[in-house]
Amino acid sequence: MLTKLTTIAAAATLISFSAFAQTSTGDASETTNAGDQAQMQMDDATANVFYSDVKARTLRPEAEWSKNWAGLNDEQRAKMKSDCSTNGATARSEGDTRVCAWAGNN
Repeated sequence: MLTKLTTIAAAATLISFSAFAQTSTGDASETTNAGDQAQMQMDDATANVFYSDVKARTLRPEAEWSKNWAGLNDEQRAKMKSDCSTNGATARSEGDTRVCAWAGNN
């Protein structure tokens, strides 16, 4: 009887430990967006050209992009284009891919 009780206690301990390990993995979900793809890092001014909510990656209507893009200085536009060409399309979210395609043509 004592052997069975010890075995059950050991099993319960292992199960609870593995459940704890699964819930304490860190903040990995904060670094990815829908679709588990990486987000490009942009300064606030550049991100606000394309996104109405940068953290949630909510795209503005494309009709607003040209006006907002014109508000950036040449250095910000060049950095955005460079970042887009440096980060391969597979490392971007769908929204960032659209943004980079648009920025590359403007």
